[in-house]
Amino acid sequence: MTVSVKALVQLDLDGKTYEPGEWITLPDEQKSRAQELLTYGLAEEAPAAPVKGRRRRT
Repeated sequence: MTVSVKALVQLDLDGKTYEPGEWITLPDEQKSRAQELLTYGLAEEAPAAPVKGRRRRT
């Protein structure tokens, strides 16, 4: 499993530079690192997938 966050500022992580608006995907073992990025306002959480409503039969 992975953790995805969206960079709000230019970040240099593990030798790769992420521009604002770019998605950062971290392995599940680095969940605490992703939480730090969120806490310091350097990234924002990925939005939850929208829930599709049921189709009605007529």
